[in-house]
Amino acid sequence: MKAAGMNITFRHMPFAYFLDAMSELGVDHIELWAGEPHLYVYRSILGNMRSIRKQVQSRGMKIVCYTPEQCIYPYNIAASDPHWRHKSVEYFMENLYAALELGTDTMLITSGIGDFAAAPEESWKYARESIFQLCRIAEQEGVTLALEPLTPFESNLITDVRGVRRMIDEIGSPALQGMLDTVAMQLAGEVPEDYFALLPKVCHVHLIDGDGRSDAHLALDDGVLKWREYLESLRSGGYEGACTLEIMGPGYYRHPREALAGSIGKWKELGV
Repeated sequence: MKAAGMNITFRHMPFAYFLDAMSELGVDHIELWAGEPHLYVYRSILGNMRSIRKQVQSRGMKIVCYTPEQCIYPYNIAASDPHWRHKSVEYFMENLYAALELGTDTMLITSGIGDFAAAPEESWKYARESIFQLCRIAEQEGVTLALEPLTPFESNLITDVRGVRRMIDEIGSPALQGMLDTVAMQLAGEVPEDYFALLPKVCHVHLIDGDGRSDAHLALDDGVLKWREYLESLRSGGYEGACTLEIMGPGYYRHPREALAGSIGKWKELGV
């Protein structure tokens, strides 16, 4: 397993600052959050994306996952409004091609959020149809779509591993695989073993701490989650991919390098 840094923690710093910090900390795997001011698919022209790719490659780094912003920006693949839903699918398709341009073959997606006035099964149908469309393109381009369960604070659709498995089964695409986020997992009352038991494969992991009651994404040991046990379970389960330290929150954005350095230090203490 490899620890990966994520530029979302550095969202108020220049992208080059993030890459320099990763180099200084000895982190050569990164999850690229595609959001302003670092990269937004409708503002970043091809030349900008190629520049980012060169900056990453020149430092000997690898983008293990490309993650379009999808919780703040006005895109929702489960929206009842057909025009909004269509535009949301287009947004993710543009991001899929951006991921390829940046040299990675994995893109993170979520189920979106169903309208509270709509029946849950109706919203599920919209999400399924949208993800199916994305899978058709992903299959053609050789991209893996990592389906992440959100927390109940973020979505009313896929919030646990059973939801991930149901969507994978209903779509039946080799491009769609499940991933694990330790905060969403803990809030759902689950452990890594549940993911290994229910999913054909765990393709990606977000390893963060949490307060046990909200969707806070904390640096390791800033919360109450048993992340060391999770990490051992991942190792015992044969997971060999990247574990992204998806640290977020106002308390971290002012000094992101220090926040990540502390978590990297704790990771290394375990000898992973």
